[in-house]
Amino acid sequence: MWEKYSHVIPHIAVDSGVINNITGWVLSGKYKSLLVVSDPYTYRVAGERVAGLLTDAGITVSELCFPSEEPVPDEQSIGFLTAAYTADIDLILGVGSGTINDVCTYVSSKGGCPSAIVATAPSMDGYASLGSAMLLEGVKVTPPTQCPVAIFCDLDILTQAPLHMLAAGLGDMLGKITALADWRLAHLLAGEPMPEDIVSIVKDALDRVTEGAPRLTGRDPSVIKSITGGLILSGIAMSLYKDSRPASGTEHHLAHFWEMRMIAEGKKPALHGLKVGLATITGLVMWKELAKVLPAINSNSKVNKTPRSDYEKDIHRLYGRSAASVLKTQNPDYPLEYIIKNRNAILKIADSLPEPEVVTKLLSDVSAPVFPSEINLSNETLRESIVYSRDRKKVYTLLQLLGDIGCLEDFAERVKQYFANKALAGVKCFVLDMDGTVYLSDRVFPYTEKFLKHINDSGMDYIFYTNNSSQNTAYYLNKLNNMGIPVTKDKLFISTHVLLSFLEKNRENQSPVVSGMNVFVAGTKALRDDFAAAGYILTDSNPDFAVLGFDRDMDYKRLTLLCDFVRAGVPYYGVHIDYNCPVSGGFIPDCGSLAAAVTASTGVTPEFFGKPSRYTLDYIIKKTGYRENELCFVGDRLYTDIAIASGTKARSVLVLSGETGLSDLQDSEFVPDITVNDLSALMTYL
Repeated sequence: MWEKYSHVIPHIAVDSGVINNITGWVLSGKYKSLLVVSDPYTYRVAGERVAGLLTDAGITVSELCFPSEEPVPDEQSIGFLTAAYTADIDLILGVGSGTINDVCTYVSSKGGCPSAIVATAPSMDGYASLGSAMLLEGVKVTPPTQCPVAIFCDLDILTQAPLHMLAAGLGDMLGKITALADWRLAHLLAGEPMPEDIVSIVKDALDRVTEGAPRLTGRDPSVIKSITGGLILSGIAMSLYKDSRPASGTEHHLAHFWEMRMIAEGKKPALHGLKVGLATITGLVMWKELAKVLPAINSNSKVNKTPRSDYEKDIHRLYGRSAASVLKTQNPDYPLEYIIKNRNAILKIADSLPEPEVVTKLLSDVSAPVFPSEINLSNETLRESIVYSRDRKKVYTLLQLLGDIGCLEDFAERVKQYFANKALAGVKCFVLDMDGTVYLSDRVFPYTEKFLKHINDSGMDYIFYTNNSSQNTAYYLNKLNNMGIPVTKDKLFISTHVLLSFLEKNRENQSPVVSGMNVFVAGTKALRDDFAAAGYILTDSNPDFAVLGFDRDMDYKRLTLLCDFVRAGVPYYGVHIDYNCPVSGGFIPDCGSLAAAVTASTGVTPEFFGKPSRYTLDYIIKKTGYRENELCFVGDRLYTDIAIASGTKARSVLVLSGETGLSDLQDSEFVPDITVNDLSALMTYL
């Protein structure tokens, strides 16, 4: 099928064993000196083998391996590759996917040298594109480059790609749903050309991917081949159109903005396709909300637009050195009368689109992120992307339309509310933090009893979990019952339980991690009693391992002894990582702060077992019988209660009744699904 596109990409091979044909193709093309580019991961997967095959055939090969397994397509990467490129090289051969592909095509285009790519994952549609997605001066742009002269997709390699990279390819392709809708919108309102032959290519590519999506996790070579073909077709469509318009719309505006902001804030962005998948859900939400709003708009409707001076100030804040070029972007600004005139046709586009839940299901089935929290995308960045990403490029999309009718801020709120409402849809059990959430020190919050009753009345379940290891089960049961909160032992978990479970499991498996029963415990009497009750021998000399908990009675002698053991190489465990414990009037140092002192002295950081460790999540799943996606963690700490759900299918709710204030969210590495003042406000979501 690829012969008909040979005028775009001369050689495309998608099959098993393709890697073995690269040498023959290179020789037939009379290429004599190659620069093979990879990163540490793609070098292991295919780069080393490719370079070896070429060298064995007598071809001159120079190798360049990026130092990071996740290079960024920015000026530094361009410089790194450019420095390795010499005049005698007549082909740059990339081995990888997104960044490797984009940087190679960018540098080869600037240097007038052809490039080819050996794909290592079906993770994006840029293999055949006439542009490279780059992060230049902190802004995501797609400068025109040149298509590769060959694409090699070995199914033996692609089928072994990590699941999140397969999911990224699916997400990138599902973005064509909203991209085509935006293109139709621009065709309708702005008269933008929409050649049917190119539209057909994109539709064919999308159909290939959506048909294979349900079987993607099975890694069936025929499914991977179909999806890879769809990704290549999408790139070919962009190359034929000489612009990314056929495959890029609102969803790419949002995804690129998210990446730009995350990098600027020092956060690690998710793979491009994973962001595009989530942005596609976001775009579909807005299209469906437009179908509700647009019928009520008339010529007398008030159009709320951000004052130009405020808009320019925000653009400078968000785009930095590239702000001037963004502000110069002149997208059409249509009056209400023109939009109303075309209202029925716009609504027809909206009605033709699937519900957001359809795409959510396809992505969820391959463990792709479907909530902003799953890629650590804050509500504020989500809002800013909807309001400020529309003029990143001169192209009319749904975002321009929402700006024309003055609904950007409103729709940002609608999107945030959509995700908040959906976050708790599958939750069956709430894992409730205690201090700062249910009570503060010795004072129960006045709404706690009503909240717990509301959960029961809603047919859901809850358990209590505290990281505070200074007390034991009996103490907390008594405390809760005295506060008027009846609770049984099976509904109460403490971080201590998780560590004891870990130690017991390792002893049963005869693991060398835990080789004895003698333990030094730096903690309260309650913590020491828990270890003694579990059969351990408490000792201050020659322990088999050491444990640090929340120790209100920590003195210099005990701290020194612990440091001596740790420095001597004794296995060392921290019960939980909390830095502060909230009390009436403020905070007191917690286990994490004590551990920091030990680290400062010894250079050793313990392995922690309370929230946010995976040990805790697995322990709760085992003890309660609920699945990961049926749990919702509720608490007042970002780095424990919210962090434990990060990167999982569990949900999280931040309450502002304890340690965390609203301002702390701005620079947080971890993002909750929902933020509320307290448990009483959470009831509105149940």
